[in-house]
Amino acid sequence: MGSAGNYQTVDGTIGFIGFGEAGSLIAKGLSEAGAPRIFAYDSLIHAADGRRALEARAAQSGTALCPTAADLVRRSELIFSTVISTVAVAVAREAAPHLGEGHIYMDLNSTSPAVKGEIAGVITATGARFVEAAVMAAVPPFGHKVPMLLGGEAVADAIARLAPYGMDLEDFGPEIGRATAAKMFRSIVVKGLEALFLECVMAASRYGVAEKVLDYVGVGYPGLDWNKLAHHLIGRTAIHGERRGHEMEEVAATLKAMDMEPIMSEAAARRLLQCAAGLKDRFGDRAPESYHQVLEAMEAKEGLSQMK
Repeated sequence: MGSAGNYQTVDGTIGFIGFGEAGSLIAKGLSEAGAPRIFAYDSLIHAADGRRALEARAAQSGTALCPTAADLVRRSELIFSTVISTVAVAVAREAAPHLGEGHIYMDLNSTSPAVKGEIAGVITATGARFVEAAVMAAVPPFGHKVPMLLGGEAVADAIARLAPYGMDLEDFGPEIGRATAAKMFRSIVVKGLEALFLECVMAASRYGVAEKVLDYVGVGYPGLDWNKLAHHLIGRTAIHGERRGHEMEEVAATLKAMDMEPIMSEAAARRLLQCAAGLKDRFGDRAPESYHQVLEAMEAKEGLSQMK
């Protein structure tokens, strides 16, 4: 393939910049589906605790870790960016000096359409091709088969290269930002529900009536086990709430750019970020099974804060 700075890309090789839950699960699925060479770089590799976690994910997913972003780019032809939204542009800029015509750079991060366009500009200026990927469901149930909407001029080529591995990829057209917009507007409901559940059970648990409240929600909206859904959503928020809160900030920015007041989106971002602070350190990568565990952790955190 084409040159990349002073490096040469390796045909068919897949690389991940950012190797948290989403990246490692997608990598694991690709490896199991027959992808021959997968590499990953994450800045946490430079911290002792972070390196141990990355090494565990790499072992589970058949992935080789790279010491730098430059090394990852050198070894990879198709690159997935799976970081958090707040660093997506910075990561693209870090990779850019090492990219060339032989690369396809797929950004899976939950940014606004405007930010996605900025990233596209950074990548295409190097001669590499850019694909935006809007991940349209939670990754854990699906792994690498999580549905994605793809946008950009290189979508057809990206789909052709990934098709042998059974990924669920939909060509959403060449326009950058449209696929991302679809994800953003979906998040108003999905992340908004998480914020609503949090606020509901935080208040209802003070009176010991959370289960009863959710039972009666089910009376008005039958067909779902609302207590079970609350346990699931709040458990996931405990380990992903910060990322999801920042995603809702991106949603709010998207709405503001459309001259729409983001009343619900800004409120959801505030609630998620407020509640998630410190919970990732408490629970790690394993979501608690009960929202009671999350509330207890929040109360303990609040108690420690008051003691300081």
